[in-house]
Amino acid sequence: MSCEYFADKGMKIEGNYWLVHPQTGEAWNDESAAAFIAGYVPPHLSEDAIASRKAMLIDEIKRAVYDCLEAQVWRVTKAHERVLLAQLGGSEVERTEANAAYKAELEKREALRQRSNEAELQVADLASIDALDEFSFKAEL
Repeated sequence: MSCEYFADKGMKIEGNYWLVHPQTGEAWNDESAAAFIAGYVPPHLSEDAIASRKAMLIDEIKRAVYDCLEAQVWRVTKAHERVLLAQLGGSEVERTEANAAYKAELEKREALRQRSNEAELQVADLASIDALDEFSFKAEL
């Protein structure tokens, strides 16, 4: 949306008519209307809106990563149990294979955490609502 000045109706700001300046309460004139329009930033493009959207995106990333890690915790538990079984009565080959499988699961989880950290840094660097809307992150192991 935007703002427009009509001498007979006042200033139309984001679809609503204001007979007086919203911050000062003074009646509009050509100079005050021109100054307001020149400095007008739509609320959805303001710095506060961008910061809020960044915070929402970072929360979404953290939530998606947490959900993915929680959904896959059974894999880590299973790999850990195999390590324990191999230690209790397996051969050296079984212990080595079990440790390698356990390590692989843990490395996948750490790689997801690293991708999450990188995505959060990318979000912090974005400077517009359009860029934030185009950003996407998928949490997958």
